[in-house]
Amino acid sequence: MKELLQELKNTYGEEAEFRDGQEEAIQEVLNGKRLLVVQKTGWGKSLVYFLATRMIRKRTQAVTLIISPLLALMNNQIVSADKLGLQVETINSENMDNWESVIERLEKNRIDALIVSPERLANEEFQELFRTGILRIGLFVVDEAHCISDWGHDFRPDYRRIVDVIRRLPSNIPVLATTATANDRVIKDIKEQLGEDIIVSRGSLMRESLQLQVIRLTTKEERLAWILDHIMELPGTGIIYCLTVSDCQLVYKWLCTNGIPSRCYYADLKNDGTEDKQTIVDLFMTNQIKVLAATVAFGMGFDKPDIGFVIHFQKPGNLVAYYQQIGRAGRGISRALAILLSGGEDNRINNYFIESAFPTEDLMEEVMSAVRENPDPGLKQSDFEKLINMKPSKIKACLKYLVVEGAIYKDGAYYRPAARFWKPDMEKSREITAIRRNELEQMTDFAGTGSCYMKYIAGVLDDSRAKACGTCSNCLNRPIVSEELRQNTLLKAQSFIKEDFHEIDPRKQWPSGVLVDGKNRIPKEFLCETGRVLSYYGDAGWGRLVAEGKYRDHHFDDQLVEAAAGLLTDFVEEHEIRWVTGIPSLRRPALVPEFARRLAAQLHLNYAQVIEKVKDTRCQKELNTSFLQYENVKDSFEVKQAFSENVLLVDDMVDSRWTFTVCGYKLRESGSGKVFPFALASSAGRDGR
Repeated sequence: MKELLQELKNTYGEEAEFRDGQEEAIQEVLNGKRLLVVQKTGWGKSLVYFLATRMIRKRTQAVTLIISPLLALMNNQIVSADKLGLQVETINSENMDNWESVIERLEKNRIDALIVSPERLANEEFQELFRTGILRIGLFVVDEAHCISDWGHDFRPDYRRIVDVIRRLPSNIPVLATTATANDRVIKDIKEQLGEDIIVSRGSLMRESLQLQVIRLTTKEERLAWILDHIMELPGTGIIYCLTVSDCQLVYKWLCTNGIPSRCYYADLKNDGTEDKQTIVDLFMTNQIKVLAATVAFGMGFDKPDIGFVIHFQKPGNLVAYYQQIGRAGRGISRALAILLSGGEDNRINNYFIESAFPTEDLMEEVMSAVRENPDPGLKQSDFEKLINMKPSKIKACLKYLVVEGAIYKDGAYYRPAARFWKPDMEKSREITAIRRNELEQMTDFAGTGSCYMKYIAGVLDDSRAKACGTCSNCLNRPIVSEELRQNTLLKAQSFIKEDFHEIDPRKQWPSGVLVDGKNRIPKEFLCETGRVLSYYGDAGWGRLVAEGKYRDHHFDDQLVEAAAGLLTDFVEEHEIRWVTGIPSLRRPALVPEFARRLAAQLHLNYAQVIEKVKDTRCQKELNTSFLQYENVKDSFEVKQAFSENVLLVDDMVDSRWTFTVCGYKLRESGSGKVFPFALASSAGRDGR
């Protein structure tokens, strides 16, 4: 034990001491035990496996294999390991050029630990490292181990592969699983999967440095106003978590417009040529910005000790996720704030996430039927999009689930049916969905409780030692930060949301496998230009008025004409747009053309209804793949004539962009000038992944 303490002091200085439970956990690992560590965020779980790695490497050439769920987490772990003088590498989808050199270093015993995602365990080339003995495991680590459990808030089917690997390990190889977010039910499930002999090391989950407060603000405008009025009162740099990408962008734009140094971060953030994800992270980590508006994509793996606050723009779907997210703050400082801004749309968004979390039995049967009907050579993922009316993300989820279940297997790029008979067992999915709904109710109860917030959370996580924190707004019986917002700031926020617009990026190629004039790429001269969208459908600002006009009034209000004209006046002048046309519908033949005609008059442009709907088709929103959406519209419109000047092409809604793409192509083909799409609202998916 003295040797462990000396190693700690050698690394972190003579004043360094182990936190409660750290030294004992390392010792259990060094004794070859299987251990589940459940400790609060910031406790130092990575220190346990890296210090254990250092000791193991002193007596053997075997390496530590760490299973980690996120690329960001991998990168952060490598930085942590470097402080201990460990050589740690990762094999992941973003460093393919380095794989060969990593494997070479493994062969030469120059790597102490290797970090991979659970998906990597299914890779044939990676499995070969086991078979050939290149990868000799001395310690097997499962980070964020709640993902193993079907009942964990972050369940990932690929984590099931881990259980198979662990069962094949020699009994003397230690296994360490770590998490901050496991209640009794999840711990029981992990024990059942990793072995009943696993030792559980569990500490208090109370976070003494965090002060919690809940503020109920129904509308987004109110929440934006509150943030602007109070953000500079909050300590240090912080995170504002949003449930959707669009809200993440909204908060970021609002703060920037008002001079608050900010950035936004989400999974599909594209490099705009100036800042990539890593640059944004660096700005945040070095306190060069006040706020990072982020989805849950920014979370695990970013170990910044001085985060002063975490604000939630909406409430998360469960308290476990909430605890994990507020745990980013106050790790290395004595006081940090966690403020939940509960809004009117919270439950709607969270219910969508719950309903779409698991592939349904019907969806999996559809995928299975397609595989059975095409056994040789099988189907590529893109083939399913032509055969099944299902969102690509759902197809991917079904395929992943069916592979893990052993119902199908992957042969190169092709999915083929397995020999054994498979029948879906959806009982567990239904149970988990019911639990998710209960967790959302629990989150709602938390937001309305009059008791200690921290004790409430710790109680949900089955921490029997939980006691009142004494520092949250309920314990203090007063707000920590004022809940007031200024009326002029609210008016400013309302105007901002109505003036906020979004762009329509042109599609540059036809769906996979589709050739037009022998080409998949759309010729440049037939492309639409970048267009504009006034709102998000049904959302704050103009979105609600669009929804009412389309489905209730069957007429778009003059306010929308004025708002659209206000958005487009400079745009029309800049791009020399000279005329307007609308995209008609057989269901509501006058709705869009009549609006487009009024908009043209407001913009002082000519109007001509040159597009005709010649075939009744399904609503685009009923179709879920790019291929089917394209097929649905490709022959349903005809252009009677076109004018050579640039045109504003108007529709009420945009989602897949195929209606604009096809109509724009036909306008250009008929001799039109450049085509600039405009839609009143976007109904494209906007989840926060």
